[in-house]
Amino acid sequence: MATVAPVEKIDIGRAIGRGFEALRAHFFPFVAVAALLAGAPAFFMQYWMLTGVATADIDYILSLAYWGPILGSLLATMVAGALLQGVLVRSTILTLSGREADLSHSVALALRLVIPIVAASIVVGVLIGIGFLFLIVPGIMIYCAFIVTIPALVEERRGIFGSMRRSRDLTRGSRKRIFVLLVVFWVFQVIITTVLNAIAGISPMGTYGAELPDPILAGTVAAIGAGLSWVIVTVVTAALYIELRTVKEGATTDDLAAIFA
Repeated sequence: MATVAPVEKIDIGRAIGRGFEALRAHFFPFVAVAALLAGAPAFFMQYWMLTGVATADIDYILSLAYWGPILGSLLATMVAGALLQGVLVRSTILTLSGREADLSHSVALALRLVIPIVAASIVVGVLIGIGFLFLIVPGIMIYCAFIVTIPALVEERRGIFGSMRRSRDLTRGSRKRIFVLLVVFWVFQVIITTVLNAIAGISPMGTYGAELPDPILAGTVAAIGAGLSWVIVTVVTAALYIELRTVKEGATTDDLAAIFA
């Protein structure tokens, strides 16, 4: 009677380690890109919100003059985040294949894919949000299923829904382990947010005390938190995509990088 060879399981520790390997190899370029594309919008939004609240003018706070720049910052954050993901995903895959990160061409690719990345992020985000309305667990399951949608889109160019299906297929059978990675992400976010909020004089719940924090200081720590979160989560997620393809399909990093040649 024939026996079936056991299927190797993904190793979350290995994915995290490889992500940090790529980050160490190009720490300053990656952080610089994250500071520009994630940190700058976060700084402006936090600064503008605090300076507006400091006026104590209710009419102004409720006006378009106050909310317009904030909504503009949200849009800029969405577009800039898409560019950042495109740049870091491509550069991470190239780095882990032993090649140069090629940031200039990564930027060019990200610019071409910015609209699909934004659209895919919105669709996945809406699905996760709907899932969280149903006692949280479905939202977590959806997040685990579609976590590598953006790496699949950047690497394989399957389009929005094709990349979502690809992520669903790659993560099938590995979602319990991916949940562990989400917990690691969450713990990291809590630690970073708590430390930076304490520096800025913001309570752990994100509210302000009797005296508003300095807008520049608060904006700076918001920029640092956003930059760190984006760069680490994006790079490790790209490494997770490599881990999934390697374990499930036997793909090598050379195979993965070949599309960018």
